[in-house]
Order: sequence, then C-alpha cells, then structure tokens
Amino acid sequence: MGRYANHEDFGANAPINFREDTTSESYLKGMSGIAPPGMKPKAMRGKRYEDNTDFKASVKWHRNFDIAMFGGTDIGFPESETKQMGLEEKIDGIERKPGRR
Repeated sequence: MGRYANHEDFGANAPINFREDTTSESYLKGMSGIAPPGMKPKAMRGKRYEDNTDFKASVKWHRNFDIAMFGGTDIGFPESETKQMGLEEKIDGIERKPGRR
C-alpha cells in the first residue's frame, strides 16, 4: 500500500513534508554526496535552494504531481494557492504523516 490512503490525505500531508524536508542542510548533504573528491557545495547555494522551496514552490510541485497522477483533479492554476491552503487546513481530520524518518 502507498504512503497515503487517498488523494486528500496526500494533499494535506505531502506539500507540508516537501517544505519541511527541502532545507539547505538536506541540499548540501545531497550535493556533497555527488561532488568530486575534495570539493563541496557552497553554503550560499543551499540557502538559495531553501529560499526557492517555500509555500509557492510546494503549490507548484503539488499541482504538477496532481496533473501527472490524477489528471488535475484538485488544483487548478488560477486558484492553486487557495486550494492548496484548503487542503492543508484539512489536516485536522487527517492523520499527520511526517516526511523523512
């Protein structure tokens, strides 16, 4: 079985997890793993990465996933941020499933 029981569960949990998991530390750790020996990524790039993975980025990511997997059932382009906020507010009735363990 998948991590989320249904699309509503996915919509209420996944974008929050996306924002919590996309930190400058996770970016720098991942880039360090693929960097050539003796080199490491600049801290400034990690900061830029984190700055570009805010609420607006999670809305775009969730909308693209929704289109790819479900044919765009929940999030339309003009009101995508409003609909995303509506899905995240449903977390009260849905079990919170944290991101990376």
